[in-house]
Amino acid sequence: MSATPESYPGRTDWRARWAAPPRRVHDSETKPFFLTSEFLVFVIFLMGLGITAGESPSIDARFFWEAATVATSFYMLSRGIAKSGSKSRAHDPREDLDLGR
Repeated sequence: MSATPESYPGRTDWRARWAAPPRRVHDSETKPFFLTSEFLVFVIFLMGLGITAGESPSIDARFFWEAATVATSFYMLSRGIAKSGSKSRAHDPREDLDLGR
């Protein structure tokens, strides 16, 4: 009779009982928006644009809103590109649907 793992059925169960729980792997590589350098640059740009528009007679409100809209659009586009390949850690109820598969 050989000593194989099949002959000792509870031999590997000790790892499940006594070993440390497995570490959670966070596969998301992106950070929250307020921790990115893009957001900091965006906020500083809008603050500078607002101060300049308020103090300079050559920059009117229309130019301020157009520049702010363009900056906001580019910021949202850059965040969308940054998060496009990452998986979300949040539960999505749509994943629970069985649509005839």
